[in-house]
Amino acid sequence: MKKFFKIYIFMMFALTINADDHADDSKSFPGLVSSEMFKMSDGMVMHVERRKTCNQGTVAKHFHPAAGTLVYVLDGKSQSKSSGDWKTYSYNEYWFEKSDWVHGGESDAPELGDVCSDLLVIRVAEPGKDHTVFID
Repeated sequence: MKKFFKIYIFMMFALTINADDHADDSKSFPGLVSSEMFKMSDGMVMHVERRKTCNQGTVAKHFHPAAGTLVYVLDGKSQSKSSGDWKTYSYNEYWFEKSDWVHGGESDAPELGDVCSDLLVIRVAEPGKDHTVFID
């Protein structure tokens, strides 16, 4: 019974984490399910996030300083122009966004229709610095 109670408390805490816990939605990414930070041996920190969205177009214009971003599709579909051309990614596929690459807010982003995505996003950054910088 104690084990069940601990799992229940953990799940209730996990469900309260959402995008409202961060900056205003115009300068953040939608669908945050969970977010953790891990210290690495070289002094950098790894940010690991899980995001779920449906019918999302492009996100706000931004870039990632330091080591870039790896995005892995856990379920559904998503898209990126990280290779130079728009590509749709599905279950078990991933892409890498190089450091300082400005993206988001693209007017040529293809429509994905009524598609949902469940993504694992991994970023490495310097401690105390933003892993994502939004551009007006």
